[in-house]
Amino acid sequence: MSSPQPPLRDTPGTGTTPSAPPLLLRPWAYEDAEPLVRHHRDPHLRAWLATHLDTTRQARAWVYAQNAGWAAGARAAFAIVEDTATGRTAPLGHIGVTREGAAAVRVGYWTAPEARGRGIASRALTRVARWVTDEDSPFAGRTPELVHAVGNEGSCRTALACGFPLSGTLPAAPPARPRAQHLHTAAVPRTPHRAQSAARAA
Repeated sequence: MSSPQPPLRDTPGTGTTPSAPPLLLRPWAYEDAEPLVRHHRDPHLRAWLATHLDTTRQARAWVYAQNAGWAAGARAAFAIVEDTATGRTAPLGHIGVTREGAAAVRVGYWTAPEARGRGIASRALTRVARWVTDEDSPFAGRTPELVHAVGNEGSCRTALACGFPLSGTLPAAPPARPRAQHLHTAAVPRTPHRAQSAARAA
């Protein structure tokens, strides 16, 4: 994709309350390497992730790979940040979108310990799912999917609450997928407005 990856902001209707700062979903930056390494020390997070970032060098290489994925049109990766009145805080999590086959995109996410139980994951997932199906999104027209390891009940509850019903189970395929995974598939996205106009004109 030739244009820079756009940031996404929390808007009314994504779960924001007066007491909760709005979320900013922005591209990862090399300056985020230290928070990435810190978050990846969390035992709960390490239990579910296939990739562990143990050094700042690994974290910067991971950021580079996310940026390269956007440039290639293969993925979009966002740092989840609270956008407060005093300034943007350090990343509290990650949410990414990856092209999957010819017709779908896979959404995956994780949150830092201090972000859990605050609705941040569900707000970020709702915002990204809406962006994916927007007519101006590079992923418009693709069906959003979400996968998580079997046994990760928190991710399963979040997926169900955000409109991703369980549609199947994927077998383990080490090393990339060491555990079996639940596959959640959102409702088929609406046809982009431009495609609807073209259909009416045909």
